[in-house]
Amino acid sequence: MIRARRMSRQAALRAGATAPAWLARLNSDLSAIGPRLIGTLSASGVVAMLGLASGAIAARDLGPASRGELALLLLWPQLFCTIGNLGVDLASTYLSADPLRRTRLPATLVVLAVAQSAVLVPVYLLTMPFVLEGRVVTRDAMLLASLIPLYLIGSYCSGALGGWLNFRAFNAVRIATPLVYTTGVVALAATEKLTAGTAALAFLAANGTADALAALLLWRQAGRGSVDLPLARDAVSYGLRAHIGRLSPQALGVDVIVVALFLSTKDLGLFVAAGAFLAAPRLVTASIGMVVFPHVSAAHLAGERPRLRAMGALYVLAAVVPAVVLLAGAQPAVHLLFGSEYGGAVRVLQLLAVSSLALALRAFPSEVLRGLGRPGLASIAEVASWAMFLASGALGAWLGGVEGVAAGASVASVLSLAVTCALAYRSGVFAMPGVGRQMEVA
Repeated sequence: MIRARRMSRQAALRAGATAPAWLARLNSDLSAIGPRLIGTLSASGVVAMLGLASGAIAARDLGPASRGELALLLLWPQLFCTIGNLGVDLASTYLSADPLRRTRLPATLVVLAVAQSAVLVPVYLLTMPFVLEGRVVTRDAMLLASLIPLYLIGSYCSGALGGWLNFRAFNAVRIATPLVYTTGVVALAATEKLTAGTAALAFLAANGTADALAALLLWRQAGRGSVDLPLARDAVSYGLRAHIGRLSPQALGVDVIVVALFLSTKDLGLFVAAGAFLAAPRLVTASIGMVVFPHVSAAHLAGERPRLRAMGALYVLAAVVPAVVLLAGAQPAVHLLFGSEYGGAVRVLQLLAVSSLALALRAFPSEVLRGLGRPGLASIAEVASWAMFLASGALGAWLGGVEGVAAGASVASVLSLAVTCALAYRSGVFAMPGVGRQMEVA
């Protein structure tokens, strides 16, 4: 008994002795990434406030039905870009972290964007008349085809700025889109010209402004360079391995499509209104991920071990706190921002908050895997996520309407989080240095 107590005291003393070292490592991690995180989080706060402002004005001025039409207009061109870019935007971040090849990226990325647009724009123009058959927004949707090349060039250049760790320019580009869009929505509402079509054109102008700014800042940073075909092949190769891993149903707006196809435009308006509250917490966790990915890439390509402790702890905190706030304050938030006619969105918001939390927590190991050059593991997890979402989302729409779709999304997100964590754990990516070495020896 006495010996056991002595051993317990010695263990406590040893734990106390190691605590300062652990705190020192955490301090060191925060010092290395702190300025980048602060700048990115500040930009995310501005983006979130602008997004809430434009969303509230559009929702109140247009009403649920027209707000649903606007959601359809903005969804499809972005969906084509997200699927059709083949992950080149992720590759632009990863490859720009390599000092030996980054100066040849700008021209190479623009050529890739133009080549992809030459395929995506005709397919979009041929598809939209069938997808939106009988809807009054079809003509406006055709005009938004010009968003595709702008969006691709802007996202590639912005990704390269992040990989270069130039977060001042990167965040300036992020703020430009919602700033110009919100200004346009306010001006249209003030002159009583706000419709689904005019709001969509304001969104097009906002993206064009931000994309031009991204290209200009990257060219100032790296010069235009020259087209490098081997680099283009590497970008496509990495992108294809990483692409599936970030094409979650929620990120692509498939949940919105399910509601649009099987339910009424009023249900769609309620679903979109509930989703507007998720923009702010998603921006916070996404902004941390924007630092995690290039930070891990730069450390990995330099042969160093990335610092993950502080980022991981901060990431979990940033994901959990907003979800708890939304669960507790969904009803007053919906009625205050959108009005009583959107009361049906309260339960939807609470269910989507659970889904958003699971997706946010899943994103951190996925970003680390991409930064370490192992994006295929995240893609395997995403395939499982799609299978779970298609089953639960369709069943939810059939059984519970708009709330059923939200419930199905929550179930699929939680299950996909479990799959991602299991794959990351088995890969040994997050093992401590000593443990990782033991695994390598074994």
